[in-house]
Amino acid sequence: MGHGERSGAVPRARIGGADGPAVAADRAWAGRRWSAYGAAATVLAVALVMDGWDGTLDMLRLAACGALSTALFAILLPARTTAGDGWLEVRGLVRRRRVHTDYLVSARFLGEIDRRVVLRDAFGGRVSVEVRVLLANPFLWHELDRGARRAYAAGLLPDRSALRELAESIDTAGARELLSAAGMP
Repeated sequence: MGHGERSGAVPRARIGGADGPAVAADRAWAGRRWSAYGAAATVLAVALVMDGWDGTLDMLRLAACGALSTALFAILLPARTTAGDGWLEVRGLVRRRRVHTDYLVSARFLGEIDRRVVLRDAFGGRVSVEVRVLLANPFLWHELDRGARRAYAAGLLPDRSALRELAESIDTAGARELLSAAGMP
């Protein structure tokens, strides 16, 4: 448990800045951010070269190319997922969303192709996390699971089936990775 909490007790509230530091983060986020930068810069460079080659480059087209590459970057930039003791946060380009995992009231899957788990807490916080981010980052999953267990023990989270399914997927992926590293198919 931790922080003086006992099994079955409602976890203590940690709202605002008292949540503590992030102890887990998406390790692949920086690489995906640089890929978004690279794609936007490539589109900008190709558009400018093509317009320059044709002799049609002027200030209006330069601004349009800049706006296009900026929009592409905004679309491709992945959300940054971090977690700490009792919280999970997803920060996008404009918005930051956080849930208190000790106070989860629901966890469900959304989507078939781009699968996400949607978490809601008792304070109205809602966050959508890509399943592949949790699969690739066991420390993020550990923090989410630890908080969800506290919420379940306190009676706040009635249905843990989505999190159990996610745990099985993470265990299966970990087992495959371990066998692959050992040279077994």
